[in-house]
Amino acid sequence: MRKPSKSFTTRHSNRNGNAGRPYYKCQPCNKFLCFADSRGNNPGNPPCDCGVSSKTQVAGKEKKVPRGVHYVCRLGKCDFYKPCVENGKQVAVESDDLVHRLAMLSIL
Repeated sequence: MRKPSKSFTTRHSNRNGNAGRPYYKCQPCNKFLCFADSRGNNPGNPPCDCGVSSKTQVAGKEKKVPRGVHYVCRLGKCDFYKPCVENGKQVAVESDDLVHRLAMLSIL
């Protein structure tokens, strides 16, 4: 389902490794949708409801640990969400250091 979204930029004081990153937010519900940059974009990711490849993201620090890896619409236009699953279990990242390293490689 397509919903109107708007682009924003995270504060430079963001301590989650996302300082200065552009992101999309759903206008009607004010919900974070996805980051609006190339990190996590992979043509091999599953397609979202828009028909384009999705973006790989990891749940924020405020979520439970370990932080689950999931796919979302990389365009911020639909509410596609799919957990990244391997061997029947959701892929999760145990440490902030690993999240940082994967982010530096543009994987997450």
